[in-house]
Amino acid sequence: MVIGIALSLTTQAQIKLLKAKVVSSKDSSTLVGVHVVNLNTLTATNTYSDGVFLIPYVQNDTIKLTSIGYEDKVIFTNTLFIPDAIEITIFMHEKIYKLKEIDVSVYPSKESFAEDFKNQETGPELKTYGTGKPQSLEEVETDLNAHVPLGSPITFLYNKFSKEAKEQKRLSKAKVQSEQEKIIQSKYNPEVVQKVTGLPSAEAAKEFMEKCPLEDDFILKAAEYDIVKAIMDCQKNP
Repeated sequence: MVIGIALSLTTQAQIKLLKAKVVSSKDSSTLVGVHVVNLNTLTATNTYSDGVFLIPYVQNDTIKLTSIGYEDKVIFTNTLFIPDAIEITIFMHEKIYKLKEIDVSVYPSKESFAEDFKNQETGPELKTYGTGKPQSLEEVETDLNAHVPLGSPITFLYNKFSKEAKEQKRLSKAKVQSEQEKIIQSKYNPEVVQKVTGLPSAEAAKEFMEKCPLEDDFILKAAEYDIVKAIMDCQKNP
């Protein structure tokens, strides 16, 4: 009896991949860009150009689909018994929007519209202000020699802006690299590996990542389900 219960719990906790094609219930047309989220694990993805998405789940997870112009779709996986990664079809219904009634007045002619428009009350007069520009060159306050060292002004300006440009370029490059590192760490980390593989600890997940390194370029460009599939492939073929 104890062994049977343990096997049952192991089966329920097994991570699976839900693969589905999302179409309109009206004409079975493919729906692209539908947002799909596992409400239990907070993992999310979108349908691609073929309307297909792939997302990991375990039995009893709840998966929600949302798309502009369509009613939300909720899937309870406790009633979903399909082989791993076998594609199913999900139909979404168009949302009907009820608009408030409005009154439309029709003018019999352009002349009557122009007369009505002319007689409308106007708002307060707008005050205009001058820009305060100098009337002559002599009135311009300037100090062309301020903070300029001896030597050619052109050389000074070139050196100044050249150094600033190089520094700005270096900072921009460092910022891009930092942002990329954050994206990589958020998409492939011990916590993600633990969720997908079911490994017991973060240390075990780190060891798995050392044995299964994923290229940075792949992680940056890959969708979440691509990373999940790569992890599962590594687990199946260590």
